[in-house]
Amino acid sequence: MYQGDVSISAALIRQGVVPCAPYHPTIGFTPRLLDLYRIASLRCPHLAIQPFIKAICDIQSTPFWPYLSNQFSIALDLFISIRNRIDSRVQAVIGRDEPTWRLRHACPACTYKIEGEPDLIFKMLVTMDGNDSLKRVLRRASSNIDDDDILLEHPSNEREDSRTVGGDYYLTRERVDRWTKEVIAKWLAIPGNTVVSSMETRHSRTCPY
Repeated sequence: MYQGDVSISAALIRQGVVPCAPYHPTIGFTPRLLDLYRIASLRCPHLAIQPFIKAICDIQSTPFWPYLSNQFSIALDLFISIRNRIDSRVQAVIGRDEPTWRLRHACPACTYKIEGEPDLIFKMLVTMDGNDSLKRVLRRASSNIDDDDILLEHPSNEREDSRTVGGDYYLTRERVDRWTKEVIAKWLAIPGNTVVSSMETRHSRTCPY
């Protein structure tokens, strides 16, 4: 351990090894291996950790043990957390940590105006993916039929990701839930609350950036 290392885990990270335990780690993974899986999983979301670790074990001619997948998952979470922390510090230094910075600089053709340029009716056109592709591949447990010949749909087999993504790219769950259909329906049920659909109002509410 070097001077300044507060723990064994910190010393391992200084040597280029990401540990899988905070105090007494016995197994570690290199950042290059963790980054390889991170990039590969972005290209193929169906690439699970277990087959990836099995392939690494085959390359190194070592037997596979199920606990390796859990330890790799722990090290991967730590690696991604370190990347996010570094990125947030870099963005703060270069002045890109404002909540609206990404929106204001999303498209140079839309967000930057030339002197004397006439105002457009719509200042920005955007599109959104409803994430329907992932909804179609939702894996569930095997369904069965009850005594009344009714097909029972079992819960999803997908593991819910409870990690919090830092930065300004994704909205928080709490902020998204503010605009759910149920919340809007309750808001519209209050006397006096109406939806203004006139073209002039929609023009005035377009993105100002």
